[in-house]
Amino acid sequence: MTKSEKNLAPQKLSFSSEARRDLKGIQDYIAEEKENPQSAIKVVERILDKIEDILKMPNSGTMLSPRVNFETNYRYRRAAGYHIFYRYEKNQIFVDRIIHGRRDYISILFPKADED
Repeated sequence: MTKSEKNLAPQKLSFSSEARRDLKGIQDYIAEEKENPQSAIKVVERILDKIEDILKMPNSGTMLSPRVNFETNYRYRRAAGYHIFYRYEKNQIFVDRIIHGRRDYISILFPKADED
């Protein structure tokens, strides 16, 4: 198997409990608050499709470290106005959070960093 084929090999995928809540919250917000259940399904599908892309090419996400004042192994990809924050470690993808791009995702991901 070549190096590029190895990058395309199936990866193990894990969602944190926060990421699961994020997805449910996104769907509920769009379906109920925006009164658009069809759009809610489409947005969640677009996010899940992007996560499938991450599985195929885990290093394709943008590194978060340049945006913060400390080292982190988070990467992110954008989908439907949301940022999918994930880590790629030991041939596994860990989706930690899915946060709207207009929110202060740095303080959501690193709440203790704001206290320094």
